[in-house]
Amino acid sequence: MMKHVIYPITCVLCVLCVLWSFSCSMQSTALPEARGKEGEIVVVMDKTLWAGACGDSIRHYLSYPVEGLPAPEPMFSLIHQISLTGTTQLVRNLLIIETGQGYEKASVGIQNEVYAKNQLLITVKAPSADSIIAYMARHKGALIERFYTRDRNSYIRYYKNVQAENIQQKVQEKFQANIVIPREYSVGMEKDNFLWLAREERDITMGILLWKEAYTATEQLDDNSLLDKMDEMLRHVTGKVEGSYMATVRKLPADELQSLPEVELPPTVCRTTNNDLYKVQLNGLWQMENAPMGGPYVAVSMVDAARGQIVTGVGFVFFPRKDKRDIIRKLEAILYTMSPAQ
Repeated sequence: MMKHVIYPITCVLCVLCVLWSFSCSMQSTALPEARGKEGEIVVVMDKTLWAGACGDSIRHYLSYPVEGLPAPEPMFSLIHQISLTGTTQLVRNLLIIETGQGYEKASVGIQNEVYAKNQLLITVKAPSADSIIAYMARHKGALIERFYTRDRNSYIRYYKNVQAENIQQKVQEKFQANIVIPREYSVGMEKDNFLWLAREERDITMGILLWKEAYTATEQLDDNSLLDKMDEMLRHVTGKVEGSYMATVRKLPADELQSLPEVELPPTVCRTTNNDLYKVQLNGLWQMENAPMGGPYVAVSMVDAARGQIVTGVGFVFFPRKDKRDIIRKLEAILYTMSPAQ
């Protein structure tokens, strides 16, 4: 008798699960696409808090100048709103700050696609402005990483829809590596272990350089060793002026009026291991030797242990007197997709 009771109930539960899943899918599909630019965060909070020390804390941590750029640019561009209006609800990156004595301590809520597709909404609630300031000081890194990752994934999602399959096939054959390359890029130069992918867009010059080398010692992954190898390979990139070639910037020139020594300019270094895949990322500046050109670069070196090789990709941009933060992040997103071919 129990079997006949359980069976209908099981069927009903299965139907309800299917309907719930379908409803969630329909709800996600019905959401509008998030608006605004990557690199922007809309901060919703009381105007008094925004104008005081609490707002100063948020601006200090989220708008801190990005390292590795030739001129100061903020980590994120912040837009303040005093309330969550219909338009504000649809932005890509949304940070809501709430204070009140009803909250016992600072807490954070992280939600995806609440009002729009591909949206990240982070809510921080706390009893006072001081507790918000303390929370930002402790957890700034996690908040930045969340918004940064959302932006990077947005770029990657777009690039996967506009891939240059012929170039990706060439990269697989030449370096035994996978990478998502947008079709706006074309092959500018190809040598045995070197590939230059170029993109020209109005007054912007972008490039992606790829090469591989045998992996024989861990010292090859030291900062200076990576830079030495980079300088060796960058000499392939020559300028219009005879005798000019690309090189990394490791020192700022001395100020002749003050007779100061040259200032060391090390790149920003980030080392990660994900699914046993070891990568080293360098962010710094490049210049054209014997010619007045330069700009920022991002480099990612990947250890393909199974094949005993290191594959390196360098993205660089030349865009004089203009902001370059977002361009470098787009290049970083491309290099982030790099992995050993199966």
